[in-house]
Amino acid sequence: MSDSPNLYTKLIEYSRSEAYPFHMPGHKRQVMSMEDPYRFDLTEIDGFDNLHEAADVLKEEQERTAALYGSQESHFMVNGSTGGILSAIAGCLRRGDRVLVARNCHTSVYHGLELNGLCPVYLWPRMDRGTGIYQGLTREQAERAFEKYPDIRAVIFTSPTYEGILSDVKGICEAAHRRGIPCIVDEAHGAHLRWTGLPDGVSCGTDVVIQSLHKTMPALTQTALIHINGELVNRERIRRMLAVYQTSSPSYILMASISQCMTWLEQEGAERFDCFKRRVEVFRKRMAHMKHLYLYEPEGIFDTGKLVICVDKTRSAVKAGKADKIDFTGRELYDRLRQEFGLQMEMASARYVLAMATVGDSPEGLERLAKSLERIDAGLDGPAVGEKRPENSANEDLVSQLTAPEMPKQRMTPTEALNQPTIEVPLTGAGGCIMGDYLYLYPPGVPILAPGEVIQMKQIEQIQDYLRQGLEVHGGYSKEEGNVKVILRHG
Repeated sequence: MSDSPNLYTKLIEYSRSEAYPFHMPGHKRQVMSMEDPYRFDLTEIDGFDNLHEAADVLKEEQERTAALYGSQESHFMVNGSTGGILSAIAGCLRRGDRVLVARNCHTSVYHGLELNGLCPVYLWPRMDRGTGIYQGLTREQAERAFEKYPDIRAVIFTSPTYEGILSDVKGICEAAHRRGIPCIVDEAHGAHLRWTGLPDGVSCGTDVVIQSLHKTMPALTQTALIHINGELVNRERIRRMLAVYQTSSPSYILMASISQCMTWLEQEGAERFDCFKRRVEVFRKRMAHMKHLYLYEPEGIFDTGKLVICVDKTRSAVKAGKADKIDFTGRELYDRLRQEFGLQMEMASARYVLAMATVGDSPEGLERLAKSLERIDAGLDGPAVGEKRPENSANEDLVSQLTAPEMPKQRMTPTEALNQPTIEVPLTGAGGCIMGDYLYLYPPGVPILAPGEVIQMKQIEQIQDYLRQGLEVHGGYSKEEGNVKVILRHG
């Protein structure tokens, strides 16, 4: 028998430590007026309704939620946004349909494509060259795709992104609706938008909006919502798919957490979010004085609670010959914050670290993060890189950094590719091969390469760079052998 602590023991030990969470879930381990969960762990007994045929208390709870979010119809979900995304795709489309898909969508969207045999047309957002962060989609991009592919049957995109960047949801929906095309928006990171003054999917006219309450709201992990609006989607079919893609024994603990979150929104939400917005604004102004690190601010609308702490200024300093030893990676910053200061970030990328701030954060937590970043910044070797930019020039500098990413060629649909025999080949020699699986970093779960796409040297070099920095590549990559899974034969 192993002497190592089991999962429960490890969780107890961690909860008693000084580690502070700048990651999901949004409640930040603060108790949200729920007692011993074992007291609420029951099944569909008399008086407690059935989630998949709600007619009593759960029906009333979902109607209350719809009113809070301004939606015509809302449903509780207990396996995260993934279940909602799969249900929306299966409910809105038929096998073989052509669908417009933002290429920076989460892997769950791609799983929906493959399960339903859909033909995707990928819409690529612009990318910030310095950080590798995808920007928001525009109405013009969607319009061009609609004109080129008049048989598109639905649009699927993510807003806000993992880094908090919003697309022109209203404009894209208007363009799609003029053609009778429904829009599905993965708003997993935006359940709070309505209370922060940012445009949310429901208010922008989206047909189906999927939100993870647990990401940015005070609710337990796996809690989520799906909102359905308008007449362009088959609501009955989506409801059926919600039963297909969710457990037949939904947790009453999780549903109670959703209920408590809605009550919290009714009673405290407005005031708490006002306080949260002010605290984040103060934090951002304070961090503007750092010399080597900086908080990323895109040109468009974004969620200020997503604290993207960039290190690419230190990398550019070395390349410009202004410093010798300040080449600092996102992974190194992530590790220092965790090991030296007890601050657990949400994720590390090659050139930045993401800290998620939510209404669950305490003023003391943000103060800890601010002091830690200031200490790290002050300790970096070398001179500051340039002077602080004037506010009115910030956007001009950013626009010059935006570029269209190089798009891999799509030889097959994901469904076709995943039904082909595969073989593993060394990553270094995979150029020109067709991917037989997904390759992605998790988080955020956006594929670097999707099944059916041709592997190019640019992607190989990108993956090698990630690996050198200690980042984990998931999917069809074998860490031990350094191989990738490719299609064995193709015409």
